[in-house]
Amino acid sequence: MSKLIGRFGPEYWDKYGVYRTPIGFNLTLIVLLRPFLIWLMSALTWRPDLDIMSLFFPSKSNFFVAIGIAAIALIPALVFSMRRPSSAARWGELWGYMRWPLLIAAFLDLGWLLMQAANGHYQFSFYLASQIVLVSWVILYLINSRYLTCFFSDWPEPEAK
Repeated sequence: MSKLIGRFGPEYWDKYGVYRTPIGFNLTLIVLLRPFLIWLMSALTWRPDLDIMSLFFPSKSNFFVAIGIAAIALIPALVFSMRRPSSAARWGELWGYMRWPLLIAAFLDLGWLLMQAANGHYQFSFYLASQIVLVSWVILYLINSRYLTCFFSDWPEPEAK
């Protein structure tokens, strides 16, 4: 771990003295939480003549499975939102383990997408193929990123009162 810390020095820290959030982490959350984002977009732009949900999810069961998988990734997003000096130290203890729910959600998501491809008799779908590529990228990023290791091991110190 000390090799990694030496590799990412003060130029990688934010104003609280912790590692800045990597762009890849934000993109990971967007990819894994996409069912919630589509649901939100659908709710905000609801029109009777335009059914956004059916464009992305052919059936309600597909939507509910996708939401269930994305709910696992919602846990690290919630803990990440608490990443500030004024939050309780207990959140910092949890933060160190948040790579695992993201990996679990990504593997389940990839499995679900491959099942959908198999159910479609492997007929090419650009939408499905692009999701498989994105989720595969997320898995590789979560496994291989050295900066992410430092990011998950760092939490802001409590404010002095």
